[in-house]
Amino acid sequence: MVPRGIAFGFQQGSPNPTRESSARSSLDVELLAEEQYRLGLAYLKSPQSTEKAVEHLEKAVELLGNSAEYHFRLAEAYARDFSYANILRKPFIATKMRAQLELAVRFAPSSIEFREALIQYYVLAPTVLGGSFEKAREQADALRRVDPYFSLLAYANISAEEGDHEKANAFYLRAIQVRPSTWQAYQRYGTYCLSTYEIDRAIQQFQKYVELSPDTAASYEHLAGAYVRKRMYDLAIDSYLKAVEKDGSLTQLIFRVAQLYEFKGSPREARRYYAEYLKFSPNGRLAEDARTKLAELK
Repeated sequence: MVPRGIAFGFQQGSPNPTRESSARSSLDVELLAEEQYRLGLAYLKSPQSTEKAVEHLEKAVELLGNSAEYHFRLAEAYARDFSYANILRKPFIATKMRAQLELAVRFAPSSIEFREALIQYYVLAPTVLGGSFEKAREQADALRRVDPYFSLLAYANISAEEGDHEKANAFYLRAIQVRPSTWQAYQRYGTYCLSTYEIDRAIQQFQKYVELSPDTAASYEHLAGAYVRKRMYDLAIDSYLKAVEKDGSLTQLIFRVAQLYEFKGSPREARRYYAEYLKFSPNGRLAEDARTKLAELK
């Protein structure tokens, strides 16, 4: 469906457009929408460009209102904008975010990613902004028809946020039983265990996550975080460095390694990694902190 207000090629000519000109105009609209979408994604990569991202993604949605992907990315941009907005703007942005997530699910009902994001909104948002455990369950029920495994993870998340930890544990364990060779349940259950201060169990889940997803930086980063909570700094350092090997853009983890060497009472190694961090990221707040630390640790 082409939104109103689009300038068709035939509007200044014959009142009886041909099918060819109509099809060409529709194609032009799609191309314009895609251009706005790609610009929006480019701006979304930088926190300083959030407003531009919103502007372009809103235009993409206006041009092509039946694209689930466009609605979802606009919701993502609103979420980024929400995190920086003042308290007066937040309710308006949240309402827009919810609307875009609902539209994304409407146009792509089989998308696990889109439906999970909507469930997360319903679970975390206050009632006045459309939050609802009942609506979250409705989405989890719908997800069950798409993929029972991810519906179990959704029910676990809902139960955890409601404070029903017995049910949350049961759903996570059932998901692991259903697909023992799939990493998502281990990652999410491990994160949940950290939130309930079950650190040893969290470490076990993240170790399984690494085993099943050894080529991703995220698996090692999650495991490292759990080791830090247990004050197992050597293992944490090793896991953080493996994460950096998998994704060299995660330079902040080099800074974290330097901090852990400080905690261990190893100033020489701490200096080494603060200096290493500055090679990759010479600007910004962490860079300033790294320079301060290098001066202090002389």
